[in-house]
Amino acid sequence: MKKFLLLVGLLITVCAGLAFGHEFWLQPSRFFASVGEKINLQVLVGEGFVGERSEGKKNRISQYRHHTARGMTDLTPTITADTYGDVAVSLTPPGTHLFSFANTPKFLAMKADSFLLYLEEDGLDNVIAARKQQGETDKPSRELYERCVKTLVQVGTPITDNTFVKNTGMTLEIIPTQNPYNQHPGQIAEFRILFEDKPLSGALVRYWNRDAANRLNEEKHHSNVQGLIQFRLRAGSNMVSLVHMIPEKDTNAADWHSYWGSLTFGCR
Repeated sequence: MKKFLLLVGLLITVCAGLAFGHEFWLQPSRFFASVGEKINLQVLVGEGFVGERSEGKKNRISQYRHHTARGMTDLTPTITADTYGDVAVSLTPPGTHLFSFANTPKFLAMKADSFLLYLEEDGLDNVIAARKQQGETDKPSRELYERCVKTLVQVGTPITDNTFVKNTGMTLEIIPTQNPYNQHPGQIAEFRILFEDKPLSGALVRYWNRDAANRLNEEKHHSNVQGLIQFRLRAGSNMVSLVHMIPEKDTNAADWHSYWGSLTFGCR
């Protein structure tokens, strides 16, 4: 069942009428660029690796950064509107550029049956089991959710640097163990999943691909005890994503706290 059916169970959001798309990612206007070229970055939300621009508020941004071999630049001051909007970035120096975005927690409540579908869809069996043990399976959910997303852009001829493997300090991190831009379709790409700087095992991780004909390919596997996951690369636009949920410490605010991570990159 597609995730947008979960909207039927939406009871409360901070903003009335919010369109609650499940996947959330950073989308550059191109994944391969020339040195000195300018690209646009958008924060997208949607289903099936097809999205529309998020209308999240600028004051909810906790991190929006541009990382290169030369250092880091804060992109937040370049946003002049109240919402995330588009960000124009000039790409120097040559090499792999990493962009990271995180926002502050937001409240969401859902009907019990819709929350169960959401948990099942994202492999959150630990939450299903905990709610059952606590006798809360039929109880509406109270959740805080936040996003931790990244994208990689290759600028000029591939250069060996370690920008792609940088830990940006977000709560949930997806880090390639090899630079995807030094790999090609058909090769195995490996990613390390970290939660609070520790390997996250047993997480249901998705690999999304849209090829040149705009066809969607999707795979999903669980991370191992080292927090590692592998997928065979496909040409086109790619995304690795997951949702991780833990009990919320402040039970007056919510019962659960979810973290939605994604990493986008190109492959050719």
